[in-house]
Amino acid sequence: MSIAFEKTIFEDPTLNVIHLLNSISNENPEAISLASGRPDDEQCDHALIDKGLASYARYIADTEHSLATLLCQYGKTAGIINEIIAKYLQVDEGIKIFTPESIVVCMGFQEAATLTLLAIFEGGGVLLVPDPVFSGITGIAKLLRIKIVPVPMDTFLDPSALRKVAKELESRGEKIKALYAISDFSNPTADSLSYEDRKAMLSLANEIDFLILEDNAYSYFRYEGDKIPSMKSIDSSRVFLLGSFAKSIFPGLRMGYLVAPEGAGVMSFSSRLCKAKSLITVNTPALCQAVVGGLLIENNYSLKNLNQPRVLSYTKKRNCMIECLEREFPFKDNSRRTVTWNHPTGGFFINVQLPFTFEYSEMCECARNFKVIVFPTSLFSLTNEAVTQVRLSFSNATESEIQQAIGRLRAYIEFRMQ
Repeated sequence: MSIAFEKTIFEDPTLNVIHLLNSISNENPEAISLASGRPDDEQCDHALIDKGLASYARYIADTEHSLATLLCQYGKTAGIINEIIAKYLQVDEGIKIFTPESIVVCMGFQEAATLTLLAIFEGGGVLLVPDPVFSGITGIAKLLRIKIVPVPMDTFLDPSALRKVAKELESRGEKIKALYAISDFSNPTADSLSYEDRKAMLSLANEIDFLILEDNAYSYFRYEGDKIPSMKSIDSSRVFLLGSFAKSIFPGLRMGYLVAPEGAGVMSFSSRLCKAKSLITVNTPALCQAVVGGLLIENNYSLKNLNQPRVLSYTKKRNCMIECLEREFPFKDNSRRTVTWNHPTGGFFINVQLPFTFEYSEMCECARNFKVIVFPTSLFSLTNEAVTQVRLSFSNATESEIQQAIGRLRAYIEFRMQ
């Protein structure tokens, strides 16, 4: 017997983006991929697993806890390394954690985002997101039937324009419950919020009474300028910090965390978050927590030194990609380029503006006939924005591959311009 299904939420293109990222490479094994935002394979050191476990074992030996029980039994729903993460956030992010109970250790960013949205959006409400935006957050929100209002990126980055959008929504009776932002080097466009923008966003949240979901996945990967304080460190009372160790240690751990709002008179979300987690994953694997906790202890509760070689490597790759773009797409006689791009000061991506539409079919054509995979920025958009843009990732490509790939991209563009 077969069951007939009507078209459902699972047909939504937003839920297909991560699958596309994986499948396009499998379908075009000879193509060089600049599509995936995964960390550099060469920077994934499996020796860190043993090192982290050994460090955590030494740490536990000085306590009354049983290492066997901690690692082999069901663990606490909220996590077993919360105090270690609290110290780490103080050292690396300047975030004062008042109680470790505000931290929930999660299976990567995706679970952190799921738990946070579940805790906030009981009874409806609106989620504001920049557009284009990382599809992980919008995909989860759609699965949970949360109303999403996408805000064009130029508007999102302009405090006055964002305030106008929020006020208009509120005037129509739409209750904004939360706003999602990647403060540093967003995916897919590599845009960042300035310090003034962050303070203005917090001020708006206080004025209108909504929460901010701050994603700090790329905060370690700054290649120019000084670090900007996170919104969580400026005002913890309005901010859920959604963190991940996928980029800063390695993705295979599937380790992340969330830190709920804290402060005088602030509602505690701990119970809601833990009840939701207990029904979704029960607890985050203790072995993975032990590796992360041990590495944090081993490195004096900081990941800055551990990531310094990666920062140097990614800086070289970013510079290489920009140099290749400048060489392959020089200025024309009118001192303009037919292809333009941004110059991100960090992160894993460069966003390129093309003189024609580039969407799914064009991605497939480029991969199949020109052996280079670049990802349409429009696939991260809920409003059909950015249809002439592509996201180029330099994080997991060698400099030689970057050079070849940009040359192949130029050949494709010239073919399209004929």
